[in-house]
Amino acid sequence: MSRTKLMVGSCFATLLALLAWGCAGTAGKGAPFNASTGQHPTNWIEVHYIDYVKAPDQCRTCHGSTSDPAQAGGISKVSCFSCHANGVNHPAGWADPSQHGRLGAQAAPAMTQLIGGTVVDGSGFAYCTKCHGANYTDGAAVSCKACHTKAPHPDAPWRGPTFASPSHVNTNSGNAPACAQCHLNGANSSLKPVTPAPAGTAPGCFNNTLCHGTSF
Repeated sequence: MSRTKLMVGSCFATLLALLAWGCAGTAGKGAPFNASTGQHPTNWIEVHYIDYVKAPDQCRTCHGSTSDPAQAGGISKVSCFSCHANGVNHPAGWADPSQHGRLGAQAAPAMTQLIGGTVVDGSGFAYCTKCHGANYTDGAAVSCKACHTKAPHPDAPWRGPTFASPSHVNTNSGNAPACAQCHLNGANSSLKPVTPAPAGTAPGCFNNTLCHGTSF
């Protein structure tokens, strides 16, 4: 074999090795999609944030900017802003309890909402779990307990009439399953249901599954 052919063969082998190493190094980091249809899995809306936080740039490759609506859409022509009206992060001022408390505890659970013909981010505690995890501590986003060190609501008695002094009576009853994580059968509360609800009863505000019966 000539020296030239040997050098070419060595270079080609090295190139193949580098390509293989590059693919192996990025395996598992790419967002899953069907190469034939160009579509993500059917449950992608519910789980995509987990892959987004691993490597945000992989989303920008196809969907354009995640911070500037004018630069969004990318080669897929599908803008992240078509669902995330405020971008992929919480809106400005989100740390204010009157904002995330209102859309968390006081809004009915919804993955997305249709407002004025526009699909916007959802609400309720069920929506928070998409990024913060089922226990609000085990998700891809920061743990809610990083700020809520004792409970996801003000100290007892949690009975204030206004946003300045929030009241649990304003909590949407659809969020009862989230309350049940701490208060099932009156746990962690000075109030206990007078008559325990039958086993398997879905959590509710006034059915003896949490703190109250038919009235309080």
